[in-house]
Amino acid sequence: MADSSAPIPVVVCGKAEIVGKPVAEGLKPEYEVVLFCLGAEPTAAEVPYILKGVAPPSQSSQVGTGNYSSPPVAVIMGAAWDAADVALVKAAIRQSAAAGAAAPVILRNDTGVPAPQPPAPGYAEQLIRRMRVTLGKLVDGEKLDGPEEGVVWY
Repeated sequence: MADSSAPIPVVVCGKAEIVGKPVAEGLKPEYEVVLFCLGAEPTAAEVPYILKGVAPPSQSSQVGTGNYSSPPVAVIMGAAWDAADVALVKAAIRQSAAAGAAAPVILRNDTGVPAPQPPAPGYAEQLIRRMRVTLGKLVDGEKLDGPEEGVVWY
């Protein structure tokens, strides 16, 4: 992992805070969930502000540190997010990047990997494990494959 007294900022997106809270806690101390977003449309609206280092005027969730001083390295999506959701958020990121903001990688849940159904016991733990492995590779500079440019499976 890169230098690290400071945690690496990320945005996590999901369907329910009941999963988002333990995921945010479980990624500590190496990663800082600056915001947990609920839904593709709110995420597409909130992420451009976060990429500029500004708090969104409204937030879909209160989970996360709210520390927007550094842009997130990744926007991590849960199992409920489909290709259309990813495309909507990716377009918002691309538009922000065109305006000079850093473009985070989108980490998309590989639903082909067997996992308990949310919010079953063990669901958040296996997500955290998979996110940590993929984030570690990303931070270490490994080339990661995904279904399209800027999107990586975890």
